Amino acid sequence: MGSARVFEDGTIETSSRNIEASINARCLAIATLIERRQNADCIGVCIEEPFSGQFSSVKALFPMLGAAVLTCERLGLPWSMVHLSKLKKHATGKGNAKKPEMQAAAKARWGKDLGEDEADAAWAGAFALDCGLFN
Repeated sequence: MGSARVFEDGTIETSSRNIEASINARCLAIATLIERRQNADCIGVCIEEPFSGQFSSVKALFPMLGAAVLTCERLGLPWSMVHLSKLKKHATGKGNAKKPEMQAAAKARWGKDLGEDEADAAWAGAFALDCGLFN
């Protein structure tokens, strides 16, 4: 799972971590991550929407999305969901970019080598900031 903090000056702080396979552990990990990173600098949370048409491959994501949204609501944090194709288009100019293209775009913007999940998370934050989703 990748996460990123994008600051108003455009800098980023990213991380990725493996979380347990159980859906319970994943939901708790997401809620804890948002709670720990919530502070005066946090203007909102941008969440990547499920990206597959096959229910069997995304059914585990729905409880995780719910945990993220509920945590934001309980903390009074604005949140937004953005479709992956919008993030890809924002990052690379094309909505069907592959992971290496997202990573290359991140390297070009921030000068950092990011993992696949970190790059996606960074672009979610950058999209929210660049598009003024939380202004």
